[in-house]
Amino acid sequence: MFSRNYKYRIETILIVFLVVFSVSCTIENEQDIQAVIYSNLDQVENKGSIIPPNPTATPVTPVTLAPRLPVPTIANPSAEDVAITKYKPKIDLHPSTNGRWRGLAICEWGIENWGGGEYELGNGKFNALIDFTITQDLINSDKRTFIPTNRKKVDDGPFWYDWTDGGRIFEASNISETKIAFTDYHPQNLEQKSWEGNLITHNSINLTDEHNKCSANLSKSEEVFFDSYSPKYLIDYVDGVGNDSKFTIPGLLSFPAGDAEKYPLMIMIRSSGCGYGDREFTYGADFRRQGVATLEMDNCQPRGLSEDNPISRNPSTLTAWMGAADALFALRFLQDHPKVDSSRIGITGFSWGGQVAFYTGIDLIRKSIVGDNVDFALRAPYYFFCRQFDDPQYSPNKLHIFQGELDSVPPNHCIEMTNSFNNSGYDVSVDTYPGAYHSFDEVKWDARPPKINVGQWWVTDKCYFWIDREYKRSWRLDDMRIEFDDYTNWNFGADPFYQQYKRECEHSGPIYGRNDAAARQSAIKLSELIDQHLK
Repeated sequence: MFSRNYKYRIETILIVFLVVFSVSCTIENEQDIQAVIYSNLDQVENKGSIIPPNPTATPVTPVTLAPRLPVPTIANPSAEDVAITKYKPKIDLHPSTNGRWRGLAICEWGIENWGGGEYELGNGKFNALIDFTITQDLINSDKRTFIPTNRKKVDDGPFWYDWTDGGRIFEASNISETKIAFTDYHPQNLEQKSWEGNLITHNSINLTDEHNKCSANLSKSEEVFFDSYSPKYLIDYVDGVGNDSKFTIPGLLSFPAGDAEKYPLMIMIRSSGCGYGDREFTYGADFRRQGVATLEMDNCQPRGLSEDNPISRNPSTLTAWMGAADALFALRFLQDHPKVDSSRIGITGFSWGGQVAFYTGIDLIRKSIVGDNVDFALRAPYYFFCRQFDDPQYSPNKLHIFQGELDSVPPNHCIEMTNSFNNSGYDVSVDTYPGAYHSFDEVKWDARPPKINVGQWWVTDKCYFWIDREYKRSWRLDDMRIEFDDYTNWNFGADPFYQQYKRECEHSGPIYGRNDAAARQSAIKLSELIDQHLK
């Protein structure tokens, strides 16, 4: 019989060994990562978010751009001197319920509410988002803990989030290696419900309630980390990125159910909120059903931003130019993943995230981080602010733009940019959806109808943002021009053309909200693009 002190020393040594082994062999984090819903906000470059145009604005004559010139010499073009994070695989010796599980729930009462019909791409017909983590005790391997994702920011936060009733609160669990069983209750009426789940594959659980009225397919998400540098504006990429601030970015990597050797992957960049967004949650579930892995990032956290203090309130703390670096460092990080087909990685983003996805294709940015031989096979940004270029130097791979007819940035900006790029030999297309405002793909079928948001911004069809051959940014209209990079932190109020700029580019009171037809059509189109370019 061991003495209590001796037994304590043995247990302490064992714990230390296991912790060291875990840290050295796997990327593991049991911390509860929180997520909340945020309205989809955008930015006019570094200034606030924007939505629909003046319906009476006069159409503008398409701009004829200068012919292409050779790309100037770029410092550090292959990024060989920039340190990167190598992927370190988790130690997963056999299938297990341990890990973070996420998915969409569909229930009979929801089907009744939306008038029948099954969940399909973009139709928003689901009841709730499910998100929880199961952890295993280091000492007692038979003991597992159920950790709800704290979406409501209260101590007993729900594992289930439904816009209609607020969510369900976890109560108790019985978890084994391949099965989960737990009970929950509704916080208002205290109605209890029992749930059971079975491990279908090593990264998939089927979950049902006791009466088989609710079901969900959950995917396992692995938390990963990679290093990124932060050039604040485009001009900061000219001398390379290794001299900019360095951050470690967390992300959630999820794979489809199945046993394929390698999978294509889509990176999803959220709007100017923070955390892991609900839009990416639902698109991610769609992508995985299509056989495509997903990566979401929380690039706010390492920069001191949060769900309560998001990008939209701190546009200079995390610019879309910095976001583009994060996305490309994620692409570089994934090159070493044994289950990712590195030649079939795409990116999509929404509003601010759409701006990020677009920026990753600019040669100066792309080559500074991944060099000449690594690239996204597909870029599919949603409702962002297209730029005009004196000399477009861009990725040759597919770029497809999703835009609402009544978006905060009128469609002429993306249409003209698309024509200019295609005239220069690039592969760019744009879909404009009639009657659709900004954020037309709000994820839930019963999302609120489009409405005015007085605190945000929209621009006219004459608010042209340009990028010149030296990678400097400007606003131009007729003979007027404001050189943005001549001013610090967007502070150009004293510029002689500021009032004219303000008339075209700073209008309060945008409209945004779901357009069912646009949401469905764009989701189907994105699925087709993935099949064409990533399969």
